Amino acid sequence: MSTYFIGDVHGCYRHLQTILDHVCFNPNVDTLHFTGDLIARGPNSLEVLRLVYAFKTSASIVLGNHELHLLKTYFGINGRKRKDYFDAIFNAPDLEELINWLRHQPMLYIDENKKILMTHAGIHPNWNINNTKEYAQEIEEILVSDHYFLLFKKDMHDNVSDMHQIHNSKLKQIQENINVFTRMRYIYLNGQLDLKYKGAPNDAPKNIYPWFSLNKLADPAYNIIFGHWASLGEIKIPSGMYGLDSGCCWGGALTLLRWEDKKIVSIPCDHPST
Repeated sequence: MSTYFIGDVHGCYRHLQTILDHVCFNPNVDTLHFTGDLIARGPNSLEVLRLVYAFKTSASIVLGNHELHLLKTYFGINGRKRKDYFDAIFNAPDLEELINWLRHQPMLYIDENKKILMTHAGIHPNWNINNTKEYAQEIEEILVSDHYFLLFKKDMHDNVSDMHQIHNSKLKQIQENINVFTRMRYIYLNGQLDLKYKGAPNDAPKNIYPWFSLNKLADPAYNIIFGHWASLGEIKIPSGMYGLDSGCCWGGALTLLRWEDKKIVSIPCDHPST
């Protein structure tokens, strides 16, 4: 019985199959956890969704920014982009089933026994464990409600929303928390996110810092697993943190962590266009 964590797949179905075969993944006894961004960028997003969905209780995911983009596109909040490889998903007979499943996936995975926290992008240094759980639950509850659109509204008015009388200031904070869970890479010393620079830390502007490089409030007994940041390369990450996005969709690698012995398995990926 093994516990596996896999970085961003981005529709690279063939490579996902290869790495699961390599470790002899058995859904009857093993468990598999994904850091989010199962879809987009690679050509077989529908196949990846169906495979993970078929694993049922043997697999779990946390939502990434691309899953949220898919949901926004489905609900007409975002327009379709050719580079997202969403056409096959939107033309699939099981579209609504897959969308409903995604809406019910968490922002945060916690294993209290193994002391693991997993989100797509990471945990803000100013958050403790209780904050993190609370913020994730707020987002999850709205996402499955009839008021899902509140998570994605760009323009807030001064009036109070109709969902449990949540003030706009609260909604803005929830939207900012979504950015932490799904888009965070760099932050300023005051805790504000910088969402513009996406490159490697060695070349970053001097006034922003990788979120994992600052002292954190979260209990140090917990390990943090995340994806999202393919450009990290060989940058050293603090002990107890595991960044698993190695840029499969860009011709990098797909990376898997086996928790029991902390073994890292990476398989090279050709570019999706090849």
